[in-house]
This record gives sequence, structure tokens and C-alpha cells, in this order.
Amino acid sequence: MSVVHGSSAAETSVRTGILSAGIAAVVIVAGWVAGLAGLLAGGALIVVAGTVTGYHAGNRVDETVDRLQTEVQSVEADDDAFESVTDLEDVADVVGSTVQDNRRLRERTRELEETVDRLEGRNERIEAQAAELEEAMQLCAAGRLAHRLEPDEEAPLSVADEFNAMMDELEGTIRHLKNFVTLVVTSSDELMAGVEQVTTASTEISDDVQQIADGASVQSQRLDAATAEMGVLSSNIEEIASHSERVATLSAETVRTGRDGKQAAKTAIDGLEEIEAGSAEAVEAIERLRADVDEIDELVEMIAEIAHQTNMLALNANIEASRGASQGGDGEGFGVVASEIKSLSGEVQSAAEAIETRLDRIQTRTEETTETVTETETMIAAHTDAVDRALTALEEIAEYAEQTNDGVQEIHAATDQQAQSTQQVVALVDETATIGDRTSSLSENVAASAEEQASALSTVSERAAELSENAAWLRDTLDMYKARRDVPGQDHPPAASASVSASATADRSSSSATGGVDATTGVGSGESATGEPAEPASGHGKQPTFEFGGVDDEDDAGLSTQFASGSAVGDDGFEVGKRAATRAAAGLETDGRVDFGQVFCSPAYDYEAVLEGIRSVVGEETDLIGSSSSGEFTEETSTDGSVTVALVASDTVCFFTGIGTDLSDGVAAAVNEAVDSFPASVEGYPHRSAIVLHDGLAGVGDQVAVATQRNLGHDVSLVGGSAGDDLAMEATHVFCNETVATDAVVVGLLASKTPTTVSVDHGHAPISEPLTVTRSDGGRVLELDGKPAFEAWRAVVEPYLTERGRNVDFDALEDDSRELLDLLTEFEFGIEEGRGASDDGYKIRWPGLSLTTAGHLDFPVGVPEGTELRVMHSPKPEQIESARNTAREAVANTGQTGIAGGFVYDCACRSIILEDSFGEAVDAMADELEVPFTGIETYGELCMERGQLSGYHNTTSVVMLLPE
Repeated sequence: MSVVHGSSAAETSVRTGILSAGIAAVVIVAGWVAGLAGLLAGGALIVVAGTVTGYHAGNRVDETVDRLQTEVQSVEADDDAFESVTDLEDVADVVGSTVQDNRRLRERTRELEETVDRLEGRNERIEAQAAELEEAMQLCAAGRLAHRLEPDEEAPLSVADEFNAMMDELEGTIRHLKNFVTLVVTSSDELMAGVEQVTTASTEISDDVQQIADGASVQSQRLDAATAEMGVLSSNIEEIASHSERVATLSAETVRTGRDGKQAAKTAIDGLEEIEAGSAEAVEAIERLRADVDEIDELVEMIAEIAHQTNMLALNANIEASRGASQGGDGEGFGVVASEIKSLSGEVQSAAEAIETRLDRIQTRTEETTETVTETETMIAAHTDAVDRALTALEEIAEYAEQTNDGVQEIHAATDQQAQSTQQVVALVDETATIGDRTSSLSENVAASAEEQASALSTVSERAAELSENAAWLRDTLDMYKARRDVPGQDHPPAASASVSASATADRSSSSATGGVDATTGVGSGESATGEPAEPASGHGKQPTFEFGGVDDEDDAGLSTQFASGSAVGDDGFEVGKRAATRAAAGLETDGRVDFGQVFCSPAYDYEAVLEGIRSVVGEETDLIGSSSSGEFTEETSTDGSVTVALVASDTVCFFTGIGTDLSDGVAAAVNEAVDSFPASVEGYPHRSAIVLHDGLAGVGDQVAVATQRNLGHDVSLVGGSAGDDLAMEATHVFCNETVATDAVVVGLLASKTPTTVSVDHGHAPISEPLTVTRSDGGRVLELDGKPAFEAWRAVVEPYLTERGRNVDFDALEDDSRELLDLLTEFEFGIEEGRGASDDGYKIRWPGLSLTTAGHLDFPVGVPEGTELRVMHSPKPEQIESARNTAREAVANTGQTGIAGGFVYDCACRSIILEDSFGEAVDAMADELEVPFTGIETYGELCMERGQLSGYHNTTSVVMLLPE
């Protein structure tokens, strides 16, 4: 019986061993075929399946075999006892005892057979589970990382949950590794393109330089010939110079004579002008005389008419006189005639006087005219001499001109000879110039090629740096998966560098040469004392451990963390900043001590003035960081257009701040600049976390998150957000102490004795199947599943609203309208990150950076082609509950640690969705936290929690709590 059952147990063990070997073989093949994914999945599943199955099945079979061996030994002992019996009277006792033992043995055997049956059934179920595991592993090895096992509570082995959790983590890691590989491939392609450009430019430069050398040789020969011709030309020029000197003398005389003639001619001309003026005056005087004579003629005619009338009157008078004499009248008629005659005499007298006056005037004008004519004659006589001088000068000029012509003819003869030499020189110079032009063109080509080469080399250098940083990021990512230094069965050479103890802070600077931190990648080359890879240090060179002198030892904890908030509104930035800081400082019991402050400021204020007002309260030693915002709130109020200030004083947390500029020119360089002065570690403050604030319109929030964690290490939690500007989308700013900057990033490092707590939640759920980005340009998504992005989004949202009784006329939506903004904010997109992530598996992306129905959708950060998006939705109540859950989770994660206060980074999109109800979300967080806090409405939130791969979000709540 024992042999039979022993064979059964052995058979079971063999089957189990064969099954484990088969699984191992399948995994090895899958690892070979599927690469990293299969290798990681297979290795992990060997541990789960082999260990659990072998342990349970082997233990049960071994227990059964042990019990069988015990029974057989008991029977053998009875046989020995039976053989030792010599007394017949003991035979009955022995037989009875043996019968009882046999009966008991048969019962035990029956029980064992039932146990074996149960074990065989269990083994069959285990084998079925193993087959299911084997199938799952094969699918995973084939690339089906989304495959999961259905948990079965009645299964003998509860491996489904462990397997699913492992695959969740593996799937997320592979997803990010794929993204990394894409970055590496892109960088490599750009690197190769740059190398090809450099090679092409080098070849072109070489060819052009050879042509330049050939042209220089020909130029040298032509210049020699030109030198000889220039000798002949020089001789001709000397002869021409001699003739030219004589011609110059004649020309000088000609010029002098011409000048005299010119002066004489000018004088004559002036005289003629004067004569002309005098003649005109004489003519005018004569015209006036003619007019006077005409007037005298009229007077004479009038006198003649008067004389005629007088004669007639005289005749009438005679007639009247005769009549009177003959008739004896009184002579009245004669009196009338006499009166008429008297009147005519008066007129004659007046005409005579007028004639006399006119004659006097004529006499005067005649004299003036005579005088003018006399003067004119005098001027004519005078200017006749000037004309004679001018004629004489012209005759001299003619003589000089003849002599000059002779000299010119001589110069012409010499010039003809000179022209021949000149033509030859010109031909040589033309040929030389042609070569020079070609040389110049080639030189420009060489210069252009050199510039292109320099640009390409610069690009190659940048891509190589990015490739190095990406490789460092990969190494940091893989460092999260701890593996044994020495795997059994494999030989490894001893470590090249000495191990560095985590407590050896005093020797950190001296040991950095062998176990320090690479200044470019931020990855340590040393190992820890336990043989594990050293934890990543800061990404800014070989820096010593910072010894914080605030406390002397762990027993004297010093000042526990004190946190207070303050808020203010008003018109003057200085006064508003001062009031907000004063209210916050009143909540600290530190006698005026303030170590750190964070400021959120509405763009309605002058940022520098606000910071000056805060400084007037907290002093010059306090580290300050902050940003512009799209809304501010504290545990007491939610306001727009305000300044909120959080102040912290602590001996259990120490703070470091830095700013990096030119963010759009290079994220890595800006982040490196911001963290350059940070210590690698702080003695006595083992836990590190960070706050990151950056320009909200730079479109690089996701890169900022990755670059910051890459620099500080994956053990550093970070939170933060994108600065806002009240949805104006014009300019956003960040602050670091007295510096206010746009296109910049600010980082605040917190080193603490107790870990800070970080939580994140968004409350959205997908309402669509995955939509693949088929065409994009940075943050602008042009097509989803081959359709215009807006139309693909509408095809999901419109029927969803209709089914719920909300009718929206999408055709009537206007660009830049509030209705379009509300819809794009209510129905955002989610990028799936795998189950188990800290953000419920989706990163929320807001598509409302530009409000248009033209076809594309604009996101605040880049969305690469191939990205799978789902349309998301979260009603108002769920948004408020999400804010509450974020705060509740943060409090729960602190455990028994007391909370001093916190920072909240929420989204302007949530404010758009909730409208007037946003204050309810703030109140919900305040109810859960029950400590002071300040918050900001951002253009995007950052959260990178320990051991999890998160990043940039929209419409998400992020909470950081500071321990007391």
C-alpha cells in the first residue's frame, strides 16, 4: 500500500515539475520572440505560477507521503513485534491487536485515498489554472498586454488579482516605453538627417574649395600678364601727363579769359536790361503825352463849338438890337443874348485854364522823357565798350582753343596707344573678374554650406543631447523595477565603482567622482550599500549633501510646520499684496518668521507691485514662488480678481527655489536652469517633493513634468500647474522671489522629515470608444479616425446629449461663442494610461484652446499621431464629488501624521463647467481637509507621484498636504 501511494505522490510531483518546466520553456520562447514585453511578463509569471503551484501542490503531496510512510513503519513495527512473540498465550492478544491495527490501517488508507483524490482534483484545478496562466502568458508574450484573468474566488490559487495588478503596471510601463521609443526613433531620425546634411555639406565644400584653388591659379597667371601691360600703360600715361600739363595751362588761360569775357558780357547784358527799362519808361512817357494832347484836342473842339455858338449869339444880338431900334423896344432880347454870351465866355475861360494845365504837364513830361532818352543814350555808349571787351575776350578764347586742340590731338594719339594697352588690361581684368565672381560665388556656397553644416551640427548636438536625456529617463524609469545585482547561475564582474552609503553625506562631494551624479543625465553611477542601484539624485551635477542647520538633532524637532493663508482684493497691487500677506502672517505663531510663500495673483494687478507689498510683510529672506491665475481661492473663500498668499514656517521642512527661462526654446534647458542650485539631498530631511509652475501658453506642460522628474528623480513627488490669465489667452507669468517672467518655469523643492502627501482625481468617465489621432500638428488635432476632429467629437457628443433630453443645434454654434466653450469643456478627451494609475487611468485633455467648428481641435499640449483618445464626461455633481474625493484621499494618505496646510491646483475648465457652483467644490475640499490651504485655477495641472507615471492634466484636482 505504501508503495502504491508513494508512486502516486511521486507521479504528482513529476507532473508538477513537468508543468513548471513547460511553462518556463514557453516563457523563454515568448521572451525571445516578443522582446522586452514578453521577457518581463514571462519572468514575472514564472515567479507567480511556479512558486505558488509548486509550493501548494508539493506541500500537500509531501504531507500525504509522510503520513503513508508513518503508517507503513507502524505496520513493520507490528510485524517485528509479532515475530518476537514466543508465548502462545500472547498470540491471541497479538492477533487481536494486529486485526485492530489492520482495521485502523484500512480506515486510514481509505482516508488517505480520499485525501489523494481531493489532492488530485485540486491538482487538476491547479493545472487548469496553470493552463489559463500559460494561455495568458502566451497572449501577453504575443503583445496582448491588455489581456486579464477573471478572478475566481473558488480557485485553489488566488493568482488572478496579482497577475492583473502586475500586468496593469507592466502595461503602463510598456506604454511609456513605447512613447520613449518614439522619441528615441524621432531623435535618431533627426540625428541621421543631420549627419547626412553634414556629409553632403562637407562634400560640397570640398568641391567648391578645389574650384576656388583652380581659379586662384588662373587668376595668378592673368595678373602677371596684366602687370606687363600696366608697364606700357604707365609710359603712355607719363606722356599724356606732359601734354596734359600744357593743355592745363592753356585751359587755365582760357578759363581766365572766359571769366573776363563772361564778366564783360554780363555787364553788357545788365546794361541792355537797363536800356530796355529806360526805353520802356520813355515809351510810357510818350504815351502819357499823347493822352494829354488828345485831351487838349477835345478842349480845342469844345472852344470851337463855343466860338460858333458865340457867333450865333452875336448874330442874334445884332438882330435883336436892330429890332429894338426899329420898334423902339426896351432891349430885353439883347440882354438874353448877352447873358448867353457871358455863360459861354465862362466856359471858354475854364477850357483855356484846362489847356494851360495840360500844357504845363506836357512840358514836364517832355522834360522827363528827354532826360530818360539822354540817360539811355549814355548807357548805350557805356555798354558798347563792354560788348567790345566781350568780343576781344572771345577772340582770345578762340586762339587758346586752337592751342588746346593741338594739345588734345597729341593726347589723343597717346590715348589711342593707351587704349590698346587698356583693352588688353581690361580683357585680363574681365577674365580675372569672372574668375573672381566664380570664386566669390563658390565662397558664398562654401560659407552657406558651412552655415548649413554648423546648423546641422547644432541640430545633431541638440538631438544627441535629447537622445541622452531620453536614455537617462529610460534608465530612471527602469530603476523603479528593483532586480538583484547577482542572479543565481550567472557570473558578473565585480562593480567598477565603490558603493556609497546612504548615510555617508559628509563624503558626498569627494565620492561624486566615482559614484556621483552625471551633470547631463542626472543619473548616479554608484551603488547603494545593499547592492541595489543608487537612488537617482538631482540632475544638476556633482553637488554635496545640504546640511540644514535649523535643528541640532532628531530629539529637538524645533518648530513644527505652521501654515496660514490670506486673500485680498482692491485697486492698488502693492496694498492688495500687503493685505493678503498680513492676513496670512497673522495665522502664524512664529514671531514674524516666514520661510516660504506661494502667491497666486489675478492678471488685473501689477505683479511686481504685488510682490513688493508681500515683501514688506515677510521680509527679504523668505523664498517666494507663484504665478498669474484664472481664479484664486482659499479654505475660506473662492474669488476672481484677487491675490492669495500661503505662508509657511518650519523646522521640519526646508525650501529651495529656482527659475528657468526661454522655456519655448528648450524645456530640458529651462528646467535644468531652474533646479541647478538645488542640493542632491538634505541631511536629516530624506523626503523630497516639488512644486512646478510654468507659462500656461507655452504648450509644453507634459514635457515640463517629465523633465522635472527626470532631473529630480522618480522618488520625488511633484505637483503644480500652468499659469493662467483669466481666460484672456494673451500672456501668463510665473514668479520667483523678485523675478516676474513669461516663457519660464519655476520650481520649488521641499525637503522634509516626513513625506508630503499628494492626491489627484478628475471625476470623468469615457462615453466613447477609442478614437485614434490620424493627423495632428503639435497641439492641433486635425483628424480623428480619418475624419475632421470636430466632426468626430460631435458624432459622439450630439447623440449622447439627445438621449438625455438635451437638444443642441450644433449647426448653429458660432465660433468663439460661450456655448461652444461650455460644450468643449464639458466633453473633454481622455488619454488612457492603464488601470491602477493615480488619475483613474486617464489623462484629461481640454480641446478648447481655440473655439471653432472649422474641423480641427486645439489642445494646450501636443497630441501625437497614433494617440488613442476617448470623449469624456463628468456632470456637475460628479465634478464637485471629485474635488471632495481628492481632498479625502489626501487626508487618508497622511495616515497618523498631522497636517499643517496644503496647496490645491485645480483647473479653469472646472470653473467653466461648474460656473457659480465652483465655490461648492472649494467648500467640499475645505470640509475634508480642515486645514488652511490656497488654490489656483490653472491652464493645466501637474502631478507626478512616487512610483507612478502621471503627468499633465486638465479639469483635474491636485492636492499637496504639508505635514506638521
